[in-house]
Amino acid sequence: MHRDGGFSLVEIMVALFIMALASALVVMVMPSRPDALNSEADQFEKVMNRSLDQAISRGQAQGIRIEENAYTVYTRINGRWVPVSDVSRRVSDGVTIRMLGKSDPKSDEALPQIVLDASGIVSGPDVRFSKGVRTRDFDLPGQAG
Repeated sequence: MHRDGGFSLVEIMVALFIMALASALVVMVMPSRPDALNSEADQFEKVMNRSLDQAISRGQAQGIRIEENAYTVYTRINGRWVPVSDVSRRVSDGVTIRMLGKSDPKSDEALPQIVLDASGIVSGPDVRFSKGVRTRDFDLPGQAG
């Protein structure tokens, strides 16, 4: 029996199946690109929790002021709200941040709208992150009432 050089159809099909299976495994293992909406909300949650921890451990009230697509952390020193210089963040393009139940974010421009006191009580409005038609609400931790 004489065999010509080359591969049979079955051998080619088996090789293609193995390559397709390997490709599917690689695609399933690859990390997905982080979603900007969830990423911003998660970052805000980390800042909020860190500020609450600092308020409790230092015995010094912390606050967060939400402005047009940005937020700043404040600390209460000698009866005045002072911005924490390294904790001011502008949200990503396309993502908006706003307070629920508050209509005028410019009122009381020097005061934070969310206050985290040394006893662990958080007061202020809940926060909504939006991107297009999708939204994610952030309920404040340790909220009084």
